[in-house]
Amino acid sequence: MPISTSSFGDSRDERYSEYQSASEYERETLSYPGITALQAETYLKRLGGGVEEKLRRVEGIGWVAEITATDDGVDIVFAAHDELLDDLIRRFEEWIARDPG
Repeated sequence: MPISTSSFGDSRDERYSEYQSASEYERETLSYPGITALQAETYLKRLGGGVEEKLRRVEGIGWVAEITATDDGVDIVFAAHDELLDDLIRRFEEWIARDPG
């Protein structure tokens, strides 16, 4: 059985249920001028996210990011458990700085 299985079929299923509850996520919206929705989606996938809605919503373990295209870039609503939110944003911004554009 792969270690990433979503269900063990026993009491362990409840152990990590707090990571499944998006209602408990902290939210922060940030603007990124000069970044396209495709670039944002790519960076979020590099952070371990899977595309839930193409160029719109990417979801990882314990976090969700919603991408909205703007006239000059994107706005991203990062939603994650408090202990993950700052790290998620920091790592996303590191990918922006790394990408030669």
